[in-house]
Amino acid sequence: MSAGIVDIATAKPGRAIDNDHFAPLGLTDEWIRRRSGIGARSWLPDETPLAEVAAEACAPIVTRMDASSSIDVLIVVSTSVRQRIPGIAQKVAQLAGLRPSVLAFDMNAACCGFVYGLVTGLSLCEAGQARSVLVCSVEAMSRLVDRTDRQTACLFGDGSAAVLLEDREEFARFCHVAGCDGSQEGLMRETDAGGIHLDGMQVYDRAVRRMSESAQYLFDHGAAPTVVIGHQANSRILEQVRRFTAHLEVPFVNRIENSGNTSSASIPLAFAAELDTGSLRGSGRLGAVAYGAGEAWGGVSVDYRVPTVTAP
Repeated sequence: MSAGIVDIATAKPGRAIDNDHFAPLGLTDEWIRRRSGIGARSWLPDETPLAEVAAEACAPIVTRMDASSSIDVLIVVSTSVRQRIPGIAQKVAQLAGLRPSVLAFDMNAACCGFVYGLVTGLSLCEAGQARSVLVCSVEAMSRLVDRTDRQTACLFGDGSAAVLLEDREEFARFCHVAGCDGSQEGLMRETDAGGIHLDGMQVYDRAVRRMSESAQYLFDHGAAPTVVIGHQANSRILEQVRRFTAHLEVPFVNRIENSGNTSSASIPLAFAAELDTGSLRGSGRLGAVAYGAGEAWGGVSVDYRVPTVTAP
């Protein structure tokens, strides 16, 4: 058998921040939309623990399971967890109602984290090491940026999404591609003073190239995706990837307008939104491609068959 996505749920708590919020920085709605395609984003309250937000995304999936004990692994993906010890996966497992014997661990691959989490979880399922794997991305990018920085404050948003992976006879085998280049670590990084530094033009060019190449690989190897969702970093990047992959003739998703860049959570949040609005059927094959700090990039194509309701 082969593994795929069998459920999905999201959590996008906090308050909506529209572009008018950044007027004191001299930024207009028109300028932000033209530069990034973003009109609004959600920001979590500073005091809200990320473990609670992740558990809010996971809990509906656990509730819908016939027996939560069949979930053997929980992978919590995040770029914005500030604490080193302990990680948050174990707390998420407790709050979401998973049993104490679940294998739970944290993962950080920046904006590529959800793709890496999928590859890890799908591999565990297909190797027979887990009956079900829950992969949850949770981000509070608003806590990492300098909110007075004109270049980055308006770009990022917060949220969480989780998917459940299982083996099913009707699923085709998943396919993935990945890569990294540590010599490019300076392109995207936290600064000593707080905030995020982006080498804008280099990031733009490399993100377009890496995500386009990853998408092409997924179509050249294994079953072809029926939809492609790129990391929702910037609308201009997404539109360039769409242009370079137009010959693949499948829908390419751009959902950044009302979410902003939510780092590792952007792909599953966009996927859930497409399902919720009926833009995607409840079954098909997802091609997810991402590029992020590190630098790290990759893509995965995976079958999915999910319930029509993705949010609690």
